[in-house]
Amino acid sequence: MGRRVRPALETIAQRLHADVMAPLVLGGPLRPGRVIGARAALALAALETPCHDVELDRRVQAGRLRQVRKLVPIDTLGPASGAEWMLAAALNDLLQCANPTLDRPLRRGAAARILDRAAATIDRVRAPASALEAVSRHSWLARVLDIERRDTRVSWWVGARTFLGVEPSRRLLAWPNLRRVKVEVASHSWALLAPPAVRHERLTIALGRLLERTPLTDVATCARAAPPFAWCSTTLAFVATQAGRTLTLRALARLPAPGVDAALGRATRDALARWPDAAQVAVELLADRAIARAQTQWTAARATADGSVMTSGVSLSDQDAAFARELGAAAARRALESEQSIWSETERRSLLSYLRP
Repeated sequence: MGRRVRPALETIAQRLHADVMAPLVLGGPLRPGRVIGARAALALAALETPCHDVELDRRVQAGRLRQVRKLVPIDTLGPASGAEWMLAAALNDLLQCANPTLDRPLRRGAAARILDRAAATIDRVRAPASALEAVSRHSWLARVLDIERRDTRVSWWVGARTFLGVEPSRRLLAWPNLRRVKVEVASHSWALLAPPAVRHERLTIALGRLLERTPLTDVATCARAAPPFAWCSTTLAFVATQAGRTLTLRALARLPAPGVDAALGRATRDALARWPDAAQVAVELLADRAIARAQTQWTAARATADGSVMTSGVSLSDQDAAFARELGAAAARRALESEQSIWSETERRSLLSYLRP
């Protein structure tokens, strides 16, 4: 048997860009290719390969800008960095390890090895060194949790067959009226799927580690179902900076408040138990959200004819969400009552009236 020749790095890069990175930004079919692995991913990071499809590259750059302009006014973004190539390679491999075709007696071990390679690639990616670098990574990976597997079930007069993530053969769709062909299509979030060849917990952990390497994406998707949001050193360090805090608040303001409060409450409670000092960054974020809510209510009250105090009318039955709001309000009250408060006396008293337990 002849030895299989591995494609050249430039070919891998072009395929990864066209079939994974571009659709991740622009939408459309995402086709993970052959497993890349940590060694090849490192080589990709050092390879300065321009996109051969100039029109596709232009559209991708425009799509990245549209994504980040939701949070920050920015006019240009550079090409994919080495870290972004590695994260894209890791995502390619994570998607491959969940491939249903690996659910065979002699191939399940391959799925576990692919997952190990993806995890090794992720571990070699350093945290972003600046807010701009975090924004750039978010421009590529903001929609990573929107990836879905499209499953199709085709039934006909004498049988049925299900196709997981692949299109059904044309032969099965022929003569639809005569053969009474019925096609049912269902889309499933890949983060919630139980991969047939590897344990779901392992895939969830690896995806969580991928999100940790793009902290703006991590907090901007904190209300996700899986993997559950948890504060980590990378995300806490990002939020601890002024630019990171501002971007985080803008990203969270775009999400439904109850889901964000529940996710932040659960994650902050766990972080306070594990790292009491480092978790103060999370508490300060909750305080900023509490003050922003108080400002909104104060502004609305001033706009009414009688200037009466208005409440949000939100009933928080979720313990995690209630914990987040109460802890944030308590921290906000301490900040407003401190001598270093930046608010005038009138503003301070007005905001405090909205931060009562």
